[in-house]
Amino acid sequence: MTEACSGHSRDMRSIEWYRVPGRGFARRGQSVAGYYSTFTHSLVMAAGYEKTGDVVRHEMLHAILQTSRHPRTQFLGACASIVVCEANCKKDAGPWRPPRGGFVVLPRDSFEISSHAELLPREADGDRWLTLWVNVRNPRNRAAGVSIPPRADPVTQPTFEFSVRGFPGRAISGGELATDSSTLVLAPQETKRFLFEWRVGSTLNGVEIVPGRYLVRGGYMHRYAPFDTVMVQP
Repeated sequence: MTEACSGHSRDMRSIEWYRVPGRGFARRGQSVAGYYSTFTHSLVMAAGYEKTGDVVRHEMLHAILQTSRHPRTQFLGACASIVVCEANCKKDAGPWRPPRGGFVVLPRDSFEISSHAELLPREADGDRWLTLWVNVRNPRNRAAGVSIPPRADPVTQPTFEFSVRGFPGRAISGGELATDSSTLVLAPQETKRFLFEWRVGSTLNGVEIVPGRYLVRGGYMHRYAPFDTVMVQP
């Protein structure tokens, strides 16, 4: 996925992979979850994040691009749907610039929302994952931004969202916070996507899901697609 979104490829066998115990390790006075070295071509992950896809793919993107920087066109553009990009990443990427010619601000129902949930085949390491792709499309021939719902906090307003309802009576929901303006403005005919994923395990939370039958759907700015019914098997 990281190679596909970036448009670049690299033999991952050429990289030395390391795992550090715990939920983080110190680098330049800060606690980080991962780090890629352009000098030694090594990728280091905190053990607590080795199963967190968007964090691992963030470091893989560094390795594929062979840079320690965070180009906006990649980390907040082409690969924004599958890699995490938090405060330091956004700072390094630089400010968002609106599209040439500006854009119109439209209500949420002006955009097309869809989602697709799927239980993937078992991986080589024995893990199994439930994925949910959420899509929002601008059907117009002009760039458009979505208006923030009334009374919503623009700092903490989720953009892409998920809702998972299990049986009997188990449910989780959440979303990706709108911390960058690029998530709120779509080019003409553009479709933005976001990936949520859960590893099949023993807990129902934001990163794991237990076996059972679920209704799963995605949304964008509190507008949701229809539910998919998914049987999660161990």
